[in-house]
Amino acid sequence: MNKTQSVKDAMPVLPEAAMLSGLDIGLANLVDVDGILRVQEENQPENGGSLSARFSREWFAQAISCQSIIVARSAECVAGYVAFTSREAQGHVPIIQAMLSAYPNPGAYLHGPICVGRDFRRRGIAAAMFDAQRTHMNQSAVMAFIREDNQGSRTAHGGMGLREVAAFEYNAVRYVIVAA
Repeated sequence: MNKTQSVKDAMPVLPEAAMLSGLDIGLANLVDVDGILRVQEENQPENGGSLSARFSREWFAQAISCQSIIVARSAECVAGYVAFTSREAQGHVPIIQAMLSAYPNPGAYLHGPICVGRDFRRRGIAAAMFDAQRTHMNQSAVMAFIREDNQGSRTAHGGMGLREVAAFEYNAVRYVIVAA
């Protein structure tokens, strides 16, 4: 690899089935919470990630009881997760209120966050979890927000079929809204 190539460029391109072999993707259960918290920490800004929030163990346990978390597991290890909730479940959260003011999208459920563990990135896991989420939600309308400077997430969500539909600012940070 020369100095102008990135590590991503040097990775082999594998068929999606090969990239996802050995993974179990489905609804989370309570034994997954520690792994979900580990993946969440790997994706926090202070650890090189770009999450906009940190959710508690209790929040994840409640979301799991509502069947609102999909996980990807590899040999009993959580490789990634995606959360999704009704608008009512998070309508009291100020950043969600700001998003809904900018783009009301009645009937859409809320997607995110979606996180993949450091050792599992660039294998199609996020897209596979999103597909499982969409199937679980019967292909209902969906929306999410992404920090405007998070080009990786914007690109990934575009690849999952979401399109950028609006933008808003919250606490001096710009966000884009994606929806399908």
